[in-house]
Amino acid sequence: MASKRTKSPIKIDEALQPLLDRLDAQGQFGIVRLTRAWPEIVGEAIARRTQVASLKFHTAVVKVSGAMWIQELSLMKPQILSRLKEAIGPDVVRELRFVQGPLPRPKPKLRNVSRSIRHAIELPEMKNPELKRAFERLVEAWGRASR
Repeated sequence: MASKRTKSPIKIDEALQPLLDRLDAQGQFGIVRLTRAWPEIVGEAIARRTQVASLKFHTAVVKVSGAMWIQELSLMKPQILSRLKEAIGPDVVRELRFVQGPLPRPKPKLRNVSRSIRHAIELPEMKNPELKRAFERLVEAWGRASR
């Protein structure tokens, strides 16, 4: 019996990249690559104070939290552009424009804390089930509240 020759596995991004390159003939996915690479390119401190807003005609518009940061980033523009060319390709971003604007606040990660009910309250008989559930939730919340 002849043995079948199997191909070694490759990473999925390597397999899909030729397909994405064909689909993205006009460079529509450039904004996605730029947005994903931005935190690595500029670092965490700058990434928290900036947000890629748009990419049109090879010019990336980046929202910045304040005028001081616009000035700092303008001075760093050549280094950022060279890092961008290395990370996402030489023809995606040719120019950077920094504008001041509001940035979305990161949503805090909330965790569920289970607490025991301090006081048990017996509710009177209620005919409306929705009203009864609302009162039960209210009493439970009141019982868990700190005092």
